[in-house]
Amino acid sequence: MWYSIVVALIYPGCLGSEPANLGPAARSSPAVEAWERGQRVMLAGDTDGALAAFRESLRLDPNLTRNHLSLAAAYLEKGDEAAAADHMAEYLRRQPDHFIVRIHYAELLLRLGRPREAREHFERFVADVQSRPELAEEHLIHCHSKLMEIAEAQEDEYGEHLHRGIGLYLLAKQRQLLPDAGDEMSAEGMLCKAAGELAMAIHGRPAEARPCWYLSAVWTELAQRRPAARWLHAASEAAPFTYLTPAEREALRLACRQDEEQARTR
Repeated sequence: MWYSIVVALIYPGCLGSEPANLGPAARSSPAVEAWERGQRVMLAGDTDGALAAFRESLRLDPNLTRNHLSLAAAYLEKGDEAAAADHMAEYLRRQPDHFIVRIHYAELLLRLGRPREAREHFERFVADVQSRPELAEEHLIHCHSKLMEIAEAQEDEYGEHLHRGIGLYLLAKQRQLLPDAGDEMSAEGMLCKAAGELAMAIHGRPAEARPCWYLSAVWTELAQRRPAARWLHAASEAAPFTYLTPAEREALRLACRQDEEQARTR
């Protein structure tokens, strides 16, 4: 199963990932031929034969990066998650912009009981894909849910409230695009719950820009201009000194400019 996912990841345009530069393999070479042999035998169910072929390919050409992803998949098929993690880490070191591999790696780190590293990669994934609408819509809610669970397990109340609040805000934005679902919580209800969670995050760390920025966005969605402006100003004041992703920082900048323009016309 895992190998079929990796086969899709290796080829451009699959699974919404960035096309990866997987090594100098457009032309045939002994290393490429060994890698292709590994693919064939892996798909035929011979995991040990595939591992041997991928190792041989890597020996012949240490720069053929795709081998690390293929080795990770083969080790996962054998149930050796620690070895798979080592090769996935090396693959991401060489191909840091292959975003979908990063989220699989973060999940693997969680299974291996390495939550601190998993959190770093989930956060990196969030920062990487926020400006890519298709990937963001598909994966961000899941990532914030995982970050919330990690924070909860580590008794990090700020992180728990922050990521629950952001997740609810994103879920509400998606819910707004769907027809009425009867008994399901409305988008407005989700936004109100998000506001409560983000307010609790601010209470825990009042100097952080990130919960202020998302609380401003929540109040904007609820058409509450005054609290939206209040928290926008708070986010702007805190932004130079605290963490925001590049996409969040740019969105905050544009929102502040728009707020200033509207204030001049009032």
